[in-house]
Order: sequence, then C-alpha cells, then structure tokens
Amino acid sequence: MNTLHIFSKPLSTFSSVTVTSLISDSDGILLMAEACFDQASYQNLASQQYVLSHCLVARGITAHPSFSSISDVEWVTLIDNAKKSITW
Repeated sequence: MNTLHIFSKPLSTFSSVTVTSLISDSDGILLMAEACFDQASYQNLASQQYVLSHCLVARGITAHPSFSSISDVEWVTLIDNAKKSITW
C-alpha cells in the first residue's frame, strides 16, 4: 500500500474533489470514529478499505461488506506497512 488515508469524520465534511484527487488505486482507507457511520460514501475511494472494529462496536453498527473490520493491533500493522499515512 502506498498511502493509508485515515478518516474520522463523514465524507461530506471534506471537499469530495480534494479527497478523490488525492487517493489512488494503490492507497488504502481506514475509517474510525464518526466516519464509521458513513461507510457507504467512502466505499469506492480505494481498493483496500478498513474500519476499526472497536469503533463499530461502540456505535452499535456493523462493517459494510466492502470494508474489513480490523483491531488496533492490525491498524498499527497497516500504518507500519504503508509508505506513508495521512489523517484527515
């Protein structure tokens, strides 16, 4: 993975032109906090899509089928394996 983009707010918070122009096919996205409620809006931004499992549990929701639910340990591994990360 080239870049891991970490989102904590709904996609509507950001300029969609800016977000889509900065995410490439080789990038991944990770949703946490309030962004978990907006999984459907994020689903086509990257081929690798993740959501933090404890954020889902805290909000009483499940992962969208296109997202992989991951633990905090897996999150650290994702960041370690990415060339860079951007927190939005």
